[in-house]
Amino acid sequence: MIRKIVKSIIFFLALLFLVLLGLYLIPPKQEIIKYEYAELESNSFINSKIGWYQADNGKNYQITWGAKKGLQLNYYDTNRENLKNLRLTHIQENEFDTDGNLQTTEIRFEANADDSVLNIDVKTSKTKFKAIRNDSLFYNQKEIEYFNGEQRLAGLLLTPYKNSKSIAIVFIHGSGVSDRDNFWYMHQAHHLARNGFIVLLPDKRGCGKSGGEWHTASFNDFAEDISAAINYLSINRQAEFSKIGIIGLSQGSWISHIVNQENKDLDFVIDVVGSSTTPNEQVKFEVMNDIRNTGVPEFLAKPLSIVFAKRAKAKRKIWWDKNGEFDPIPLMSTTTTPILKIFGDEDENVPLDRSLERIDELMNNQPDIPLEVKIFEGSSHGLFNEETNWIRKDYLEYLNIWISKV
Repeated sequence: MIRKIVKSIIFFLALLFLVLLGLYLIPPKQEIIKYEYAELESNSFINSKIGWYQADNGKNYQITWGAKKGLQLNYYDTNRENLKNLRLTHIQENEFDTDGNLQTTEIRFEANADDSVLNIDVKTSKTKFKAIRNDSLFYNQKEIEYFNGEQRLAGLLLTPYKNSKSIAIVFIHGSGVSDRDNFWYMHQAHHLARNGFIVLLPDKRGCGKSGGEWHTASFNDFAEDISAAINYLSINRQAEFSKIGIIGLSQGSWISHIVNQENKDLDFVIDVVGSSTTPNEQVKFEVMNDIRNTGVPEFLAKPLSIVFAKRAKAKRKIWWDKNGEFDPIPLMSTTTTPILKIFGDEDENVPLDRSLERIDELMNNQPDIPLEVKIFEGSSHGLFNEETNWIRKDYLEYLNIWISKV
């Protein structure tokens, strides 16, 4: 009986080994990425609706350009349940739809006789209010385009009416498809602009209204795109600023250190929830946590992560061949620009212990590097507050204070 059980176990383990070996050796199909590019909005009627609106419910709503064709209606709040991020599709005249079926008028703009006052009437399934436009609120918005060589790029420029900080900030997106419609980025950009900073939130190349391909691009390509954005701000000043810096989020944190090397006049670099390891090391950690969260014990999750990380990378082979071995530490070691590195202590995407170990080693060897580390306890990769399930307020306030003091 025992011999049969032992044989069964050996057979199962041998079968499992063969399956894993096959998964490791047989490459998966390459992921096919479909790109849908949109142009900057040229319709003067659509553009005339951009602005801030004060509602009869006491809240302030933003109408802005979406990364795709049409407009966006945004409402910002510290609680995820209260957020509004609606795409507005033009139906006819002053009427817009929010669910894409183009049959129901859910938003209507109405002007008075001399067009001096623009009202908005919102009647979606979950939101009902009337609002009047107030262009003196918060910041001005402008949809811009700029070029990296022949590569056309686009973004949203937010310029505070009261430019109290005289500081400009360029955002760097993370992995995959990401543009201004990603509300995690837009919310942070809004917060900084509302607090007096000039903010450029680009559409990542190959996303939204930016041309190119992101899945075949190197970190150097992305860095050149950000350098082009910095150059745009320096030449086409919508408002004066005396300092300029960058915020790289997630994968964008790796890119931020290349941008820092390419732009010696940067005043600060903020690296948010980015690993201090290579992408190859980081993805193993992330995949291992994904496997472990399904209930697989850690002693099995670790070897399995090697197999499944390899398969995940094989789906985007060109990207991983170009970027997988990028190491941020050598670039950080030569910086004279102040760097703020932000982590969440429960981040399952970033190997925190290994990242801190590498930073400690760097600082022990070069204690004069202007590098500051801030860890937010109880937060994962999105730096969310547990109660509100949205971006934690103390993180946003920390950004305000740190940038203001640079």
